[in-house]
Amino acid sequence: MTERARYQDVIENLRLLYRLSEFNPVVIGTPPLGIAIESSDIDIACSAEDLSHFGNTVKLQFGDLQEFRLRSVDHLSNPAVVASFIALDWQIELFCQELETDDQWGVRHFRVEQRLLTIEPELRREVLELKQQGLKTEPAFAHLLKLPGNPYEAMLDLAENSDGELREIINHRSQSDPRPNSETQ
Repeated sequence: MTERARYQDVIENLRLLYRLSEFNPVVIGTPPLGIAIESSDIDIACSAEDLSHFGNTVKLQFGDLQEFRLRSVDHLSNPAVVASFIALDWQIELFCQELETDDQWGVRHFRVEQRLLTIEPELRREVLELKQQGLKTEPAFAHLLKLPGNPYEAMLDLAENSDGELREIINHRSQSDPRPNSETQ
């Protein structure tokens, strides 16, 4: 199997952010975090006052791409429209809610995960290992940080913490679960 294009190149080649600009797009998910695995997709969160306008626009812009699919997600507290398709060997998912993108769970998860990986880069390797074993991203982080309860909600709760508080959570994890360091430096 040939190596896929870099996610940034796919976004640029398809002009995704330009074509979605009226919907305040934010690239989220595992590729920009450096924790993508072979099955990872490109996720872009969007916001629209009118979800049907978003649906019509993405159908017009991307409807001719491989496996294009448009669906409504009504079981969330804030309904969403999701468009998905394949381009340049990547599955791409465009997720849109009426909520501002910065307030959406996916963006909030992404931002706290980004902060955690900046504070403790070693988490990247550990999260990748768990993802390769089948865990989703938020449950992997929650497991490593020993967060109780629903991992998606627990990760949202972390978003309210300062970097110092996040560092304490990371350090507490390391102290309560010492791991032998098999690598010599």
